[in-house]
Amino acid sequence: MIRESIQLEMNFDGTNENRFKQRFDLGEFQLIAELPVPSADTPLADAVRRASDFEYLVHSQEGPKASIAFVNEAPAGYSLDMVQFASELCKYSRDRHILYLHGRDNTMKDILESVRHAHSEGFKNFCAVTGAAVPGEGEAETRKHVFLESVNILGAVRAAGLSSISVGATVNPYQYTPESALAQSFKMFRKLDNGADYLVAQYGWDMMKLQEMIWNLFRREINIPTVARLMFLTPDNAEQVCAGGFHGVDISPDFEKLLKDERDHSFAQFEAAQLRRIQIHAAGARLLGFSAVQIAGVTNVALMETILQKVREAFREFPTFEDWRTAYREYYDRLDMAPYPNEFYLFDHLLETDLPAEQLSFEPGIRPLTRSEKFRRRLAGALFSNADKLPARERRLTKKLLVSCRGCNLCRLPQTDYVCPESCPKGLANGSCGCGRANGNCELMDAECVFAQRTRIANSRIDYSSLEEGAVPSVEERP
Repeated sequence: MIRESIQLEMNFDGTNENRFKQRFDLGEFQLIAELPVPSADTPLADAVRRASDFEYLVHSQEGPKASIAFVNEAPAGYSLDMVQFASELCKYSRDRHILYLHGRDNTMKDILESVRHAHSEGFKNFCAVTGAAVPGEGEAETRKHVFLESVNILGAVRAAGLSSISVGATVNPYQYTPESALAQSFKMFRKLDNGADYLVAQYGWDMMKLQEMIWNLFRREINIPTVARLMFLTPDNAEQVCAGGFHGVDISPDFEKLLKDERDHSFAQFEAAQLRRIQIHAAGARLLGFSAVQIAGVTNVALMETILQKVREAFREFPTFEDWRTAYREYYDRLDMAPYPNEFYLFDHLLETDLPAEQLSFEPGIRPLTRSEKFRRRLAGALFSNADKLPARERRLTKKLLVSCRGCNLCRLPQTDYVCPESCPKGLANGSCGCGRANGNCELMDAECVFAQRTRIANSRIDYSSLEEGAVPSVEERP
């Protein structure tokens, strides 16, 4: 890219400045460019040099202000230290950027040390994620790793008492069964209950699901900044998406065919199609009520510059929701974006209007518990009502027989509806990971997600507080 003379936006306002949060508070729409932290074997100086044009591009943007989201795509220990890399790269206005806090194979002590270090360097914005299974990793291998949950990270960072920080959390709204959609919804509210200042929607292409997320917040009269994460597709990652290579990303047969057709064209035609798609989706997210878009999948500076320019053009091209909706429907030409046969939405009349009716209601149609499930829940409640107050080894054999206990060092059964968290390959206790399959099954096992089951249990008593409120402690050692 060609560097032009610009007035740098430096921060001379003291330690209480947080530009990123202030822009949300003022209702200013923001653009966020995602930057993966380089691998650990990359010399730091080389990594900073290669990313310097990326940082300059983001820093020099006019119009909607831009930020960098620093993410770790590799497991813990396989990337450079995020805080060190970000500090070397960003010399000014560090309060504009976001550092993602990844829970896989991290302890809370490590997370908090990293946050305090980042805060001392002037970074004020964080986003907590639990982490995912590595592609190609099976259930047995995943169980060897610890997944510190984002809900617990949120609470711990909040309790650290650091000034002027903003902490977000991710949500996967692209869920297509009643149980999985509601499980993600409940976890979203649990993250808000534990101090999330903003929410980031994981990437997908079904705009009805993005509106569903906004309406779901509206239904609770919650006004909080939201970020739509958009993936710019290359031929390689388009192939991975079609092959199901990204956990939690399920596309419809119609959209899969469209992507395959685009890949059969020249590279220039394929890229032009993706640029138009990112325009349509970024403009739509803005008009649906999102506060920012985060562009993932791009590390090439020239391409990111083009994308940011195209997104701004789209904002001018589609000044109203009706203008955008017409273009969106023409662009996809009646494509079904839900992964048939799983086509559940929380609300009717999505994309018919930008604002929902004053009263929103829905009938989720959750499968009822079987007689056997009801009996096991009642028996577990009678036997293990105080299990969280006793040594974890107490009644371990009975727990194993009745609730498939795997022998962790912290029994949480009374807090998890008597469904053992270790039944989940990641050991999650606070909500679904959002990486499950389109049919609601676990990504790593051909079995119902633990939290789909817990949603059915909560629905049977019409009490969802155990899924929405408080925080169940994580274990930092797997059995």
